[in-house]
Amino acid sequence: MTGRDGELRFLKQYYDREGSQILVVYGQRGVGKTALLHCFSEGKKCAFYCARACSEREQRYQWAVELKEEGKELSRYPEYLELFNQVFTEEETEKQVLVIEEFHHIIKSDAAFLPELIRFLENRRLARPVMVILCTSASGWVENSMIPRIGSQAAAISGLLKVRELRYEDVRKLFPAYSEEDSVRIYAALGGIPGLWSIFSEKLSAKDNLIQNILRKDSRLHEEMSYYMAEELREPAVYNTILAVMATGCNKLNDIYRHTGFSRAKISVYLKNLMELELVEKVFSGTYRIANPYVRFYFSFLFPHKSSLSRLTPEEYYHKYVEQTYSDYVEEAYRKICRDKLLQEYSKVEEWCWKPGMVYLRAEKADGSLLVAACSYTGNFTEEDREWMLFSMKKSKLKAEETYLFTPDKKDGNLWKKVCL
Repeated sequence: MTGRDGELRFLKQYYDREGSQILVVYGQRGVGKTALLHCFSEGKKCAFYCARACSEREQRYQWAVELKEEGKELSRYPEYLELFNQVFTEEETEKQVLVIEEFHHIIKSDAAFLPELIRFLENRRLARPVMVILCTSASGWVENSMIPRIGSQAAAISGLLKVRELRYEDVRKLFPAYSEEDSVRIYAALGGIPGLWSIFSEKLSAKDNLIQNILRKDSRLHEEMSYYMAEELREPAVYNTILAVMATGCNKLNDIYRHTGFSRAKISVYLKNLMELELVEKVFSGTYRIANPYVRFYFSFLFPHKSSLSRLTPEEYYHKYVEQTYSDYVEEAYRKICRDKLLQEYSKVEEWCWKPGMVYLRAEKADGSLLVAACSYTGNFTEEDREWMLFSMKKSKLKAEETYLFTPDKKDGNLWKKVCL
């Protein structure tokens, strides 16, 4: 499980505790939750059930059908107590684990599920304890709606684990066949979501993967954004408008207001919701940007040219709308890669900006020493850019022991060539 040591330690820590536990594990679709839980469950007595979006009666029926396939005896429409008793057997001598994937489908349709589960675990205090892991891709629902929905029952939840996207270096280890350049260009479109990377083919270049697996109308990722927005947000039209505007570079509240005509108060509310879903992040005071790489790619390259997308071939579309600007588009992802690289040596790394449009990295060690770095994936960093960076530091009274430019070295393939400024 590359890059998931911390998550595995978290799960093991709770598994080793005395008594029974209920954990909530969540993260966006494709981030690797299921793979993580399968890895954790190796060598343990573990059962899996994937909840459906259906009525509570049908839910219990479907679960019973799966258990009957394993040789269990249940009634046609069993109550949850009967299901739990079949999942957790008394003859087991070790702690048993139950993973319920997409559990939000059960909670939303059946208010009795969680109280029944809590009551079942409390009644097993003298028997062998168990561990129940409630897993879901509905991150926004967990962070914004779950607690109000379950009320006082939330006290029975032992812990919550958010599975976040992988760092660039960890994704590289999972998909080593790509060249460094192709990896960076794919990372700019997909971020550290291994489920999205697995749809791409390591036999194709970054360009061909974008064409075959996003731009083609019958590809899996072509409408992924539309499905995600409809599933997570109630008013996708409003959110689409705001994200489309931000993708053009209008990242200030006033710029979004002037373009959309929405009130500033309305925009602020919707931006807050997008930030809670980690689709948008606040960079500086009054300045925001799209945080999710695939959302940014979609609204930068697909959403603005929908008519042409239906008329041109995927190859023609790439040449006309993607190819010429993609290297500049990668700059933001490259800065994120450099930030993660610096975090291996510095205790704190953050973006710093004296004037809009010029973003640098400010890294601080435990002893207080500072490094300020510019990042240029294209290598188009001029002497004028250097002078402006040093001038910005002087005006901000920012003194650094080191000033660097990070840029790829095409000759030796080094992605983090440091040039002293």
